[in-house]
Amino acid sequence: MTHVFHLAVRDEWEACVEADEPYRRSTIGRSLDEEGFIHCSFAAQVEQTAATYYAGRDDVLVLTIDTERLDADVRVEGGFPHIYGALPLAAVMDVRPR
Repeated sequence: MTHVFHLAVRDEWEACVEADEPYRRSTIGRSLDEEGFIHCSFAAQVEQTAATYYAGRDDVLVLTIDTERLDADVRVEGGFPHIYGALPLAAVMDVRPR
């Protein structure tokens, strides 16, 4: 596993970048502290995840994450990758609108 993908709300992602702080959102409306991990997807899962949980939103970004740049464990659970720790900005290789 080299790359996984996370769907982020633009304002939340931009706030982390501006503050130069690790990203700590798990999913829409939930933090890493609340959930215990950051929800991610494999490439083939991104669109279905977006359609299921982010339908109708125009403020969603797709973050491409290099798992080799993470200090946290990445575990595949229920078929989806989960990052068990904060996401360093340096691990995000690409950001694009969904």
